[in-house]
Amino acid sequence: MDRKQVINQRQLSWLASSVITSGGILTLQNVLIRISQMDAWYSYLPSVFYVFGVASFFGYITKHYPQKHIFEITQELLGRVGGTIVNLIMIFHFWQIVMRDISSVSRFSTTLLLHNTPLEILTLLPCLLLIYFGKSSVEVIARVNDLFYPLFVVTVLSMPLLLSNELYLQLVTPAMTMPIQHVAASSVLTIGSAGDIFILGAFLHMMSNSNQVRSSIRHGSLLGIFLLTMAVFLILVVLGPKMPGNFLYPIYNLVQTIHVTDFLDRVDLIILMIWYPTVACKMITIYMALLLGISAILDKRNYPTINKPVALCIVMTTLLSFKNTTDLLAFSNYSAPVFALAYQPLLIVIMVIAIARKKRKLGKPADMKDSSPNSEVSGVQASQKIGKLSQRVSYKHWLWGGNALMILAALCLMVGLMFSKYHSAIGSVCAIIFAICMLLASLTTYMEVSQLKQVEAGK
Repeated sequence: MDRKQVINQRQLSWLASSVITSGGILTLQNVLIRISQMDAWYSYLPSVFYVFGVASFFGYITKHYPQKHIFEITQELLGRVGGTIVNLIMIFHFWQIVMRDISSVSRFSTTLLLHNTPLEILTLLPCLLLIYFGKSSVEVIARVNDLFYPLFVVTVLSMPLLLSNELYLQLVTPAMTMPIQHVAASSVLTIGSAGDIFILGAFLHMMSNSNQVRSSIRHGSLLGIFLLTMAVFLILVVLGPKMPGNFLYPIYNLVQTIHVTDFLDRVDLIILMIWYPTVACKMITIYMALLLGISAILDKRNYPTINKPVALCIVMTTLLSFKNTTDLLAFSNYSAPVFALAYQPLLIVIMVIAIARKKRKLGKPADMKDSSPNSEVSGVQASQKIGKLSQRVSYKHWLWGGNALMILAALCLMVGLMFSKYHSAIGSVCAIIFAICMLLASLTTYMEVSQLKQVEAGK
C-alpha cells in the first residue's frame, strides 16, 4: 500500500530536524552542563559528522536500491536470515526510542504541569494518537509536521530576543577552558540523539533521488543540531554553568524566565503548545518506521493491520519500563549512544561492502545507476541565472562547502581546547568562529536542497 507514498525534500528535511530536536529538547542538557559546564554548547559537534555520515549512507543505498526502504534492502543484501536479524535489532532500537519519548512526555507533564493526573492516563493518550495516525501513512504526519515544526523553529530562534534582558555573556567565559576529556564525554552522549536519525531509513522508498535524500537529511539534521546548540548556549548565558546541572528540565526553566511584560509572564504555556505537537510528530514518525519494520519481517505491506496490537504493547512496555523520572532520565541520557553505536556504524560498513561486492559481480549494470540524473551539477549550471551568488555556485560546491565549514569548526574547537588555558583570547576567537561555522553550514545545506529543487523544476 505504501509503494505510492511520496514525500518531498522539504518534508524529509523537517522530519529529520524534528527527530533530532524533539528528543533532545526535554533531556540531556542538564548532563551536558554538569560534565562540560560553560563549554557544554560545543558538545553537539561530533553529532554533525555522525548524521552527515548516515545521510551519505542513505543516499548511497537509495542510489543502488531505489523505491526500497532499509528493511527491504538489508534482506536483499544479507539474505533472509541475516536481514531478519539486522531488522530485529533495528526494530528493538526503534521500540526503545518510542518508549523513551512517550515516557519522557508523560513524566514531564506529570512532574511540571498535571500533578494530579495519573501517569497511566498520560501514557495512554500518546498511544491513542499513535493508533490514530498508524491507520494512515507517513505522508499525513509529514504534512502535520510541516505545520508545527516551522513554528517550533521560530520559537527557538526568537528566544535570544525574548531573553535579551537576561543574557550575561560573561557566564560562558573564559571559553574552551574545560579539559578535553570532559567535552569528549559530553560529545559522546549527544550522538545518542543523533542516532535517532536512523529511523528515516524506513522511508527511503518514498524518494528516488539519492542526492535529495542525502541533502535533505543533512540540512534537517544540521538545523536541528544548530537549534539544540543555541538552546544550550542560552541556558548557560541566562542560568549559568552551575544551576542547570541540578535541574531536571533546564530548557523549561529557561523558558520560565521569559517575561515580555507584566501581563505576559507565562510565555512557557504558549511555547509548550508548540513544543508538544512537535514531539508528538517525532513519536508518530518513529512509530510508523516501527510498523514498517515489523511488516517487512512479516512480509506484508498492509501494516495498519498490526497497528493496534503494536500500540497496546508499547503502552504496557512503557508503563513497566521505568520506576520513576530519575530512571527514565538515566536511560535517556546514557543508553542512547550505546544503542546507536552498538550496531549502526557496523551495519553501515557491512552494507556498503555488500553493495560493492554485488556491483563487482554484476559488472556495474546500467539499472543500478541513480534513477534521476546524476549530472545535477551541469543541470544546475544550465539553469543558473547570472547575477546571484547562490545561483552561480554549483551543488557540489555547496556540499563540500558545508563539509569544510564543519571541519573548520572542529579544528577551532581542538585549537581552543588545547591553547585557551594559556591565552584566554584564543578560546574566545575560536568560540566565535565555531558559532559562525555552525550558522554558515546550516545555510550551505539549505542551498544544497535549493539547488536540487531548481534542477527538478527545470526538467
